[in-house]
Amino acid sequence: MAESNQRYSKWGFVRETRNMASGIDKETGLNRTGLEDYIKVIFPEIPEDHWVHNKSIPDSGRRIRPDYRCEDLKLLIEFDGLQHYQQPDKIRKDRENQTFYESLGYKVIRIPYFIQLTNEVVKTMFGREVSEPLFDPSVTSMAISGSNTPAFCCPAGLQRMAEEFRLYPQQYKVNLEFLESQNDDFMTGASLLKAAYKGKS
Repeated sequence: MAESNQRYSKWGFVRETRNMASGIDKETGLNRTGLEDYIKVIFPEIPEDHWVHNKSIPDSGRRIRPDYRCEDLKLLIEFDGLQHYQQPDKIRKDRENQTFYESLGYKVIRIPYFIQLTNEVVKTMFGREVSEPLFDPSVTSMAISGSNTPAFCCPAGLQRMAEEFRLYPQQYKVNLEFLESQNDDFMTGASLLKAAYKGKS
């Protein structure tokens, strides 16, 4: 694991911006990386200033502000933190916003907080292959210490988490194995996630 972490050490846990990416993750000792730095390596042909952060879409008639917008690609990227899995009203609003964005002709990519930008994830999520190693795929994204496990999600959020994990089975496997290794299902919610992933209520 030490060699693996060193190989991937440039790329840390994704956060919405560089300013939000300060510090080291206590659970793993890894750094955090602003989404704009990942975007630069995923879309190297797009100048950084062509990405608009946290501003409403001109002439859209609404004040909602996507996290990142690129008119060159007609693409929006949203980073969905823990609250997007804890609050039913926020989950519903995300769906409404996505429908609205798509009605304007944008493709919308959502990055859940528990899905890290490994090379495999980037290929699935963005349809892009990056030659250098990105986030270490063996590292878990959730821990009891971070109060961000499935146990902390509302029912709709847990369902949403399971649906998104189905798109990234390697990330599901690594996270579930870590959660189960904690031997505290009450705080990890590992059994809840397993049931939701299998489509059971």
